[in-house]
Amino acid sequence: MDIREHVLSLAKKVKGKVILPESLDPRILKAAQDLTRDGAASVVLPAQDAQAVYSAAAAQGVDLTGVEVIKIDRALLDEEKIEAFVSARAKKGMNPDDALALLNKPLYFAMMYLKSGKCDACVCGAVYDTAEVLRAGIYIVGVAQGFKLISSYFLMLPPENSKFIKEPVLFADCGVNPNPDAAGLKDIAAAAINNFQKLFPNREANASFLSFSTKGSAKNEMLDKVIDACAQTKKYFEGVKNVNIDGELQFDASIVPDIAKRKAPLSSTAGKTNVFIFPDLNTGNICYKMAERLGGFQALGPIIQGLSLPVSDLSRGCNAEDIYFISAVMLLQK
Repeated sequence: MDIREHVLSLAKKVKGKVILPESLDPRILKAAQDLTRDGAASVVLPAQDAQAVYSAAAAQGVDLTGVEVIKIDRALLDEEKIEAFVSARAKKGMNPDDALALLNKPLYFAMMYLKSGKCDACVCGAVYDTAEVLRAGIYIVGVAQGFKLISSYFLMLPPENSKFIKEPVLFADCGVNPNPDAAGLKDIAAAAINNFQKLFPNREANASFLSFSTKGSAKNEMLDKVIDACAQTKKYFEGVKNVNIDGELQFDASIVPDIAKRKAPLSSTAGKTNVFIFPDLNTGNICYKMAERLGGFQALGPIIQGLSLPVSDLSRGCNAEDIYFISAVMLLQK
């Protein structure tokens, strides 16, 4: 599977609009040009000075034909959404004028533009750090209904010589939550499964909660959280077709059919897992980097999940191609 062509073909059908608040960055400008040229998305670039965006693009040899460059202006936003934001910040002790002043900043303006229904996704993080992106997302966009936790996933692309994993899979959470409790782990799993289904609507989602034990092979209080989270997630997806959930499973049992038959013969996901749920950030972060550096996988992300609307958190080391691809992915999460 050519994952980029797959995602691009789905994104083109969505015909969505994405806002890129880091509008003076050369990588953002190049991605905006390419997304527009290829018909992958309509693009909005907000700025305090629109002419500065055109000047920056010209300096980079970027053609912004078809790209919507706008001057940051509260009149473009939904006043009711602004009032709700200011009220919520005031309850947390922020001066209303200071809350309004935040909306003059590209990041906060972009989030409110998304919240106002003017676009379908906000892609940022090439310049802003994760804390800034998540703070603005929580303040303005808010956490998705039924969720208490914001998390992330990596889209892991296997190398051609991969022995057991032949198609793209999701790893979660490898970038945000250090040690979620059972309810938090359920939120992570539910969001990852939902996003897998949006990315791969014709594939069965097989989610496994990973641990050092397979179906009771070990006894330890550390396992209680994993087992509880698995049960909560099964209940959440009860009656949903093409979703299988199981745990606790060791990693080898989750991907190797022969080991799965021996260790977990009755499991619905053992030996065929494509959504991997890690018990904590230590485990998830170590595993995705090992898969990337030793296993030859390509790791795309972290991609934020759990907010009520699609918001990305790019790596500050990203390139224009990464921004292009993540923009397409985020449009599939609308």
